[in-house]
This record gives sequence, structure tokens and C-alpha cells, in this order.
Amino acid sequence: MGPVRRTYKGYTFADMTTEDDDGRFKARAAIMSLDGSRTRFQRFLDLETFKTKDEASARVQVAAVAWIESDIGRDRLALPTNFGVFD
Repeated sequence: MGPVRRTYKGYTFADMTTEDDDGRFKARAAIMSLDGSRTRFQRFLDLETFKTKDEASARVQVAAVAWIESDIGRDRLALPTNFGVFD
């Protein structure tokens, strides 16, 4: 079975948790933002290691949603400016 994918506020994230040699689980997430049919950007998160896959997957869910929430509205391609906002 492949990675579990979820969609949240227009972003897609996948649980890429892997099992280490010692039987513990490394929580990993891949987050993608799509622009039509092509990928606009991807972010990969390497998180903590857990005793069970369920614990690692729960951490992936929380971390991915938190990252998406902090990224909403940010334009990485915007050029810097010295202009201030008028009040």
C-alpha cells in the first residue's frame, strides 16, 4: 500500500512514515501545492521517531496541517520592496 494522502485547504500532503531497522517509525511528510495540473512547490518534513506507526502518522497529520496554516497567503515569488504601507 502506498502513502496515505490527504487534502487540506488546497494543499495535498502524504504520510511518508518509514520503519527504521530497529522497528521504530520515522514520521515524514510530503506537502504539495498544485497550480492546475502541475506542482507549484513541494516541502518535505522529517520529524521525530516513534514506537508505533499510528503515533508517527498522527504526528505527520498535526505537523502537515500546522505547516500549511503557516504557509497560507505567503507568496514565495514576490519581489522584496522598500515601500511601506500607508495608513
